[in-house]
Amino acid sequence: MKYTILNLCAVVMGLGAVLFHLIGFAAPHWLESFEQAHSRFDRLGLWTACFNNFGYDRDALGKMYDGCHWIYSYEYKPIFAWLVPNWFLAVQVMMTLGLIINGGMALMLLTGQAGFFMDKEDFFAQAFKAGGFWTSFLLTCLSVALFGIKSDIDRQWFPRPDQNYLSWSFAFVVIAGFFEIFAAMCLTFDALRIKDVEARRLKKQDPGYMGYKMGPVVTHPQYD
Repeated sequence: MKYTILNLCAVVMGLGAVLFHLIGFAAPHWLESFEQAHSRFDRLGLWTACFNNFGYDRDALGKMYDGCHWIYSYEYKPIFAWLVPNWFLAVQVMMTLGLIINGGMALMLLTGQAGFFMDKEDFFAQAFKAGGFWTSFLLTCLSVALFGIKSDIDRQWFPRPDQNYLSWSFAFVVIAGFFEIFAAMCLTFDALRIKDVEARRLKKQDPGYMGYKMGPVVTHPQYD
């Protein structure tokens, strides 16, 4: 009974990873401007950008952007190439893949716990789920590192990065990363435990292993 605590811990960690990843994924608070800065940039998420009568100096139309809009909306089409550089697009892709993997692994954990699918006592099932969470953890780490670094050093992106700070949505994604690695570790240890139990059982069931006994060595004298 004590061994099932590993899978139960993985279920809790996996559900926590999905919850925090989903909130960080959807909420538009990855990057915000300090209130004291009175910046025309308000806040930014993976899918939403908010401005206060912001004008992009390279926009030939001279359009002013105000309020919050979906990044891929027609409103931001004139500044899309600046607003969504390649590295930001990479973060969106990795975060989307991570969320899909987390959701799939969490569903498998629940069905495995109930004994319907991907049984929690099957080595390959546990190893597969562990690999999924290790993969999502890697994607989360890359996303967090890339966004954190680029939002601070990319001078071609938002001007005056010293007036901005990483906000709570970003923090939620970081927390999701901890849940992911804890779930991956629990499942990895559980898979190793199952493999060890199976190896012990096979040894006990092997008649050659149980019945073999070394007989006495008989030597015959040799005469010249």
